[in-house]
Amino acid sequence: MRPLFKSLALVTATLLFWAYGLHLYRAANRPLSLLSAAPSASPLPSSAQPAAAFAGPSRSSAPLDDSSTSIVTFIHASDVHISKYYAKGGLVHFLHFLRTAVPLVAPRLVAVTGDLTDGKDRQRLTSQQQIDEWRAYRAALDESGVERRLNGTFYRDQRGNHDCFNVFSFDSADNHFRNHSAVREPGYLLRIDEPFGSYSFVATDACPKHGFARPLNFFGYLDADGMRMLEERMEAAQGSNHTFLLNHYPVSTMLYGRYRRSFADMVRGVSVFLCGHLHHLAGGIGEQLQAYKVREGYWELELGDLKEHAVYRVYAVDHDLVSFVDVTLPLPAVPLPNPDLLAAHVPSAIPHPPVVLVTNPKDARYLLPRHEPLHRMRGSSHIRLLVWADRPLASVALTIDGTPHPHACEYRGHETGASSDDLVKTPLWVAPWNASLYDDGRVHWLEATATDVDGKTTTTRLPFHFSSDLVALDNGARGGWIMRQDFAAIFRTSAVASYLLMAVFLLVLPRLWAHHLPACDVPAWLAARRLEHHKDDARMRHVWAAFTRGDIVNPLVLAKLLLALLSTHTRFCVSTQFTAQVYFATIPWLFWPAYFFAMALATLPLFTGRLIPSAVAGDAVGSVYVYGIYIAGEWSPLLDSWGYGLTSIAALALLLLYLPVAAASWSVFYVAGRQGKRSRPWYRSLAVRVAMAAFIFLYLGIPSLMTVYTYGFTSVVFGYGRAWMFVAAAAALYVLDWRYSIPSSSSSSPSPVSSSAREHAYARVATSADQQL
Repeated sequence: MRPLFKSLALVTATLLFWAYGLHLYRAANRPLSLLSAAPSASPLPSSAQPAAAFAGPSRSSAPLDDSSTSIVTFIHASDVHISKYYAKGGLVHFLHFLRTAVPLVAPRLVAVTGDLTDGKDRQRLTSQQQIDEWRAYRAALDESGVERRLNGTFYRDQRGNHDCFNVFSFDSADNHFRNHSAVREPGYLLRIDEPFGSYSFVATDACPKHGFARPLNFFGYLDADGMRMLEERMEAAQGSNHTFLLNHYPVSTMLYGRYRRSFADMVRGVSVFLCGHLHHLAGGIGEQLQAYKVREGYWELELGDLKEHAVYRVYAVDHDLVSFVDVTLPLPAVPLPNPDLLAAHVPSAIPHPPVVLVTNPKDARYLLPRHEPLHRMRGSSHIRLLVWADRPLASVALTIDGTPHPHACEYRGHETGASSDDLVKTPLWVAPWNASLYDDGRVHWLEATATDVDGKTTTTRLPFHFSSDLVALDNGARGGWIMRQDFAAIFRTSAVASYLLMAVFLLVLPRLWAHHLPACDVPAWLAARRLEHHKDDARMRHVWAAFTRGDIVNPLVLAKLLLALLSTHTRFCVSTQFTAQVYFATIPWLFWPAYFFAMALATLPLFTGRLIPSAVAGDAVGSVYVYGIYIAGEWSPLLDSWGYGLTSIAALALLLLYLPVAAASWSVFYVAGRQGKRSRPWYRSLAVRVAMAAFIFLYLGIPSLMTVYTYGFTSVVFGYGRAWMFVAAAAALYVLDWRYSIPSSSSSSPSPVSSSAREHAYARVATSADQQL
């Protein structure tokens, strides 16, 4: 009964640990639920409160002819990253953007989606809100006068994760966004009412409620209270011709809670989701971070950064057809060197090539079948394009399918506003066409080229047709795949599945198996397993020899031999690894620390430290669990913690695969070679041992040092899932890999020198097993 009692105790303890882990998971995600939201909805922030309820007019039935009415334009910019310590880009690009791009386009709105400042320390390893960066941003806004334009409705900004690094709360004195930004509140609702329709811009502040110092704070979330505010703004935007949702983080990097409706329900009324945050990533995988969300019917369009790439995006809504073009500031070098942060002034405008945006026919790659009156293109009488230029245009030429368009383009634009503060440009160019000539079900290509009197030229090319089917964007490898993911689900599922597989198959099951092997029978069982392994090894050599003889030409025979080799090799690897895991489970000084770390990952914080160093002592300390971050008496369900948990689970899993094999006798896996000599196992070679030591240092050691640098020494003292695991892993590798001498390949005894009685007993039985072979 003793083995059965041990097994029941182990299973019961494990289930209790996991039950407590489930309790922590539910507690960490409670802020996302309706239950934590305020029982009565508070009013919207003052700057976002609509003046009165408005039911937008029905969509205008005006035809797509040569009239310049029914057009709304706006600019989207993101990730400015004004930096006190970064030598290039950021501020200088923002200043040129304000002086050159904004006056050139003169849109109805300029929207900047976060990361206004960089928020890092001098070493750029951790984070700290720099008041000089915010003062530079405020000075740029004041000097450019963008906040005075159109009665204060021209310029809008919002926070990004860099703007809330090391900021305890939105009301904290370290939240300089409250005093130095244009909006100064968490998100906004701006509705632009025109005679031909209403267009709403809803911005959300998805920064964590408590802004942690980096390297945490990469992902964003909206808890139930944030979802309540979003729902109220979306309800106020109902009736708009188009609703644009602005957020710093892409949807794939967000965690959305629920108030009365889910995010998927609310976003069905959105035409375009505008965001930044990911810049261009690296290696070209983020050059086109765009995706059409088929189920909800909106486009998610991430924009590259103004910081290093000096890019901005111009949108036009022409008769409710939404078009856009990406523009790079024409700087002599990108990124430009930065001026003195506090002495910088908005520079003079620089020559800018024409900006060309075709609005009819619309680019067939970005159709919005649920939100756009696409049928208007089929009945249109003119090709329509907007051309912004800082010098008079010499020509505007069109080609369709490589053939010059027979009709010349004519200017039909206009400007509105009695002063420069109210100036809005609508530089429309039109050319007559017969749309029915291209209504043949095929995709056609339109090319527009604008040249000014100084010879500056811009060409844009786009596909078009008259159906509601989107032309494939083919950007999966350049960012489309990333935008279509749900990293919240990926992180959670991966962490839970990998953890359970690791705990069950590498720890619990081997231990239960070992419980039913009396101590005196363990060497005999291992020797029997060794005989089976060597038989499998002999089968593999036989199959491989048959494959390499060279006299087999029948493809079916080759396929059968390959399958046999694969099957035998797989069975050999699984069987030998399981044997090593059972042997590992019989070594208390190895098994029980591993079991502790596996259970600690489910129930204890990965580390505890001063997660928000700028906060007061009691509020600064928090604990990072796999499921979320606990600080100031409440949970922040930040996805960063799941990322940290995944790395700890992966490290422990690799250790649990390597340490049992390293602890087992070589003869479990290897037999005498053809010359009667034993070869050194590859997994005991110097290269493998050095690689494992390097892995532990790089994967666990350096991150532990970084948390000490950022969050204080307590992150080591209470670093159960990182620092403690690093120490334990280093000790185990030292004992197994470096303390004992490794015999040469010619040695007749392959087992490392050890005083363990278990290994001596196993060696005696293994010797008799060799004689049977």
